Amino acid sequence: MEVQESPSPARSRVSPVQAIHSALFNAILSQDLQPGAKLSEEAIGSFFKVSRTIVRAALTRLHAESVIELKQNRGAYVASPGIEEAKNVFEARVCIEREIVHRLVRQVTPAQLDALAEHTEHEHALAHEHDRAGALRLSGDFHIQIAQMAGNDVLTQFLRPLITRTSLILALYSNGREQDCSADEHMTIIEALRAGDAGRAGDAMVGHLNGVLGRANLGVRPTEVRDLGAILARHV
Repeated sequence: MEVQESPSPARSRVSPVQAIHSALFNAILSQDLQPGAKLSEEAIGSFFKVSRTIVRAALTRLHAESVIELKQNRGAYVASPGIEEAKNVFEARVCIEREIVHRLVRQVTPAQLDALAEHTEHEHALAHEHDRAGALRLSGDFHIQIAQMAGNDVLTQFLRPLITRTSLILALYSNGREQDCSADEHMTIIEALRAGDAGRAGDAMVGHLNGVLGRANLGVRPTEVRDLGAILARHV
């Protein structure tokens, strides 16, 4: 597939490594790239017209985020988190995010709550538009925003990779119909924070995370193999 010779202004502002990273990441979250799919360095480099060194830099970043697996002498593959790993990720998030909302409820401002509510409305809109990758990204961003508002940078740093792994788990296992539920549960968390009720806010967060895990079809994985070039063309 040919790439346009004159990149758009939006694309020209990002580095080749970032462009490759974003395209692959969005393709995985959209379920266009399936668990276990091989990511050919040659095919990616040919599509973006870059060297393998640049492709490997993007793949290394995705590997650090637990989105792909790098297998010695075999190359890169979309990660395939198992059921136990998925459960462990959500268990860790429950421990961290319960504490985060307990801290936030003591200091959250009306302006911050309004920003969270606006963010959730946008999440609803993307879900209605069937923008799966966008809705998943906004869902993760919601939790990062809450952590940042709570003011503990260490907890935020622990949470970031867990959210990335959660997005991958949902991209692999969910049926794509749960995003409205997640957005509704985000509103429940906001309402508890607005009420200044730490116990209710903690319960709302735990209930939300358990609900997300419960809606995932753990163990059910698609097996369709698709053309990598055609997939990348939809995400650049």
